[in-house]
Amino acid sequence: MDETAREKLAQRLSALSLKDARKEIYRMDPDSELKFFRNSIWDEYHTLFLMPNQGLSVTLVEKRDKDTLSKADPASATKNRKKQAIDYNYVEARVAPLARPALKRPLRMRAGEP
Repeated sequence: MDETAREKLAQRLSALSLKDARKEIYRMDPDSELKFFRNSIWDEYHTLFLMPNQGLSVTLVEKRDKDTLSKADPASATKNRKKQAIDYNYVEARVAPLARPALKRPLRMRAGEP
């Protein structure tokens, strides 16, 4: 896949919601593999998918939106520390070629096949 096609794919995945982007990745390549989910890198959270049939790695980027709760739960927070609610906002998708070829999963045996 050339650079312009990767940019178009990144724009298309960025326009979707996080859930729909994950579905689209699995739809494009059934052998896609989730390498890590919400790995914290500086102020971003990255979810990495490897697509071995397409030769791509797709990183879904989220940002954290932290808000303090108005009613602190006395069991989980002291008077000085307020409990915080964290929401993750999907920001963008980054598509890059695989640096090394990924291993493809073996085909699953169906019931009754030798």
